[in-house]
Amino acid sequence: MPNKLPDLETIADNLPLRTHGGAWTYDKLFYLNAYLDRFIVSMRGEKQKWRSIHYIDLFAGPGKNALPDGRLLLGSPLLALSQKRPFDRYFFSDLESANIEVLRKRCAQFSAEYSKISFEVGDANQVVNRVVKTILAIDKPITDKWQSLNLAFLDPEGLELHWETVEKLASRRTDLIIYYPQMGISREGAKEIDQKPPTRIDLFFGDTGWRQIYQKYQRGEESFLHRALLDYYKSKLKSFGYVYDPLPEPIFKNSKDAPLYRLLFACKHPLGNKFWADVTKNLPSGQLRLM
Repeated sequence: MPNKLPDLETIADNLPLRTHGGAWTYDKLFYLNAYLDRFIVSMRGEKQKWRSIHYIDLFAGPGKNALPDGRLLLGSPLLALSQKRPFDRYFFSDLESANIEVLRKRCAQFSAEYSKISFEVGDANQVVNRVVKTILAIDKPITDKWQSLNLAFLDPEGLELHWETVEKLASRRTDLIIYYPQMGISREGAKEIDQKPPTRIDLFFGDTGWRQIYQKYQRGEESFLHRALLDYYKSKLKSFGYVYDPLPEPIFKNSKDAPLYRLLFACKHPLGNKFWADVTKNLPSGQLRLM
């Protein structure tokens, strides 16, 4: 398993960078890279029976990140392209056309993989329809049981991800790494609880069930709001065949030690859960994670 992210301190391409992340961005990308490594090496092993393996990144950004301390990091799409073994297809999208234009230029250095990349500009919750349609077309001619396997990294900046998007991906054989917007829910929940649905939080959860949990929290009947909300979200994923062990949900905090978000992992096979537990049991510093 990789013990650090690629060092880009000496690499500059004079193209725009994603700059609005904090020091926590390193940790998030560290876990993604470590899981990518375990996932693709295992699935491409000698006993691999999948006809095709896809990587889906619906909030791809421009491909590189600049941290406040000056470090440069490969973004999630370039980390996927940098793995030891390739995916059969890559789906990259972003709401901003400028980000996709820059990402295209950066991806061009991966000449062997470039023709396998689909670039899209638009709302992730709309783009997902085209992604799933393409995957269905790939799967359709296949008559035996081995169809495509997908890994989706769903990493918006806030409450932009809708449950319907997750649901469409979950209908296929897809491992999911999902941004859970803890600070956004904490900040907006008190306002949205009395608003007519659908609010942004309604769209994130796919219904108004979160409101009953939030109201219990307001009444003092629920002590751990986000634990209850995460369990509710996971219960909805279980209906698609996802299996859960007590898995780590890495939490990322700002400089004031306030929780920003968590990464929620979902897989339909225990092996994926084992991989996630292995790669997240330690902090990127090497320290054992305190659960």
